[in-house]
Amino acid sequence: MNTERFNSLQGLEYSGKLEAKQFANESMANYEQLTKVQTELYKRCLMGMDYYDKESVYAMNSSKKLKIVKKQKDVQKAINIWKQELTNQITNSWLTALFPNSSDVNKLTSDSFTSDSFVNKLSFKELGIKKADVINKLMTKNFLPKNFASL
Repeated sequence: MNTERFNSLQGLEYSGKLEAKQFANESMANYEQLTKVQTELYKRCLMGMDYYDKESVYAMNSSKKLKIVKKQKDVQKAINIWKQELTNQITNSWLTALFPNSSDVNKLTSDSFTSDSFVNKLSFKELGIKKADVINKLMTKNFLPKNFASL
């Protein structure tokens, strides 16, 4: 199967008489107003145990606590790598715009290095990342369920 053709068809949407019957996917969903369940899942991924008050933490069993902590660590690693990739893209575009004919810049921009040991401290706002972008990223990495938009 021709994957380029398939990828180009993914962006197509039906427009016609039954347009309102389409299923919403994660790229079409509006995540500005989250439901209570969505908020809990989203914040639990990003904040981990800090999302819960002391009474809730005390009432939780230890296996649930460990799952939440492990998931939050994995989410933070994935977001850190994503932020590094975005920072590399921005830096590479600036360098190629400033020095278009430099062979040294071409060598630098050809390799995008990311590391788990480096913590990218740029905020989502500084990188131009919106809440919907974070949610879509968490869904593609399977940290949030695929049916998150309908919860």
